Amino acid sequence: MQVTKINITDKAKRKIKKIAINNNLDYDLVYSIFCFNWNYDGAEGKWVYDIDQNEDSQNRYKFIFDSLKLPQENLTKNKVVDEIYNHLKKVKKDELYKKFISGAVQGNYCLISEYSSFHYLTNLTKEKLSTLEWKSEKMTNENIVEKLFLKIFRGGSVDRYSLEYLYADLVIDLPYENQMIKNEDWVENFVKRVDENGEEINLTGLVNILKGFCKGNKNYLQTVLEALSYSDIIKVKNHSVNHIFIPDFRNKLSAHFYSNEWTYPLRFWNESKK
Repeated sequence: MQVTKINITDKAKRKIKKIAINNNLDYDLVYSIFCFNWNYDGAEGKWVYDIDQNEDSQNRYKFIFDSLKLPQENLTKNKVVDEIYNHLKKVKKDELYKKFISGAVQGNYCLISEYSSFHYLTNLTKEKLSTLEWKSEKMTNENIVEKLFLKIFRGGSVDRYSLEYLYADLVIDLPYENQMIKNEDWVENFVKRVDENGEEINLTGLVNILKGFCKGNKNYLQTVLEALSYSDIIKVKNHSVNHIFIPDFRNKLSAHFYSNEWTYPLRFWNESKK
């Protein structure tokens, strides 16, 4: 399929424009990234496969690579591990949190993802990091574009165990366009509301309370809540994340079957209320 024949309808362009605005990113950049991964033409969106390797696709990739200033090399697993590990040591937690509380209100999946990934990797070592999923022989710039799409599209909600995703999420600097609107810290009031409901509130109840602070569909609100659980702001009884490496527990499943669509530790929230 030709890349220039994807996302050509007005409906598709409107959807992508809204996503670009929510994430404070240039429309042309987001549009180009989407055209290699997701097609909003038609009744519903669908994944993109088998893009023709022609001059159009090469030019589109070049525009993305140049916009993101991507490295001119394919990356080995060891290089990716080193880059992620070194990046995390430089992160300013206060700034990350401020961006998260603003991004969550504004529908910015990217800022939620960066906050999530940082806390998801708490207590890491290089050895621990090396145990995460790695599917590439070497990571290419095309791989990076694919993972950045997942960041913009769904905040890495089901992708965070991948080293390739974590590299794209944490190490690659997205060219955010406008200064973020600073929002008041709503998190304290949100936690207070949760605590006021005590033993009665389940996962659906958490989503409903969050609707009073952040707008978005259920999947978006779930991603925000999972971010808060990684950073130990939402605490799950008997599942403290303070002294663990969260990826080690990704396959630990709740007895409450439907809760397992959530990530650890929130998948144990309903059980903890019994």
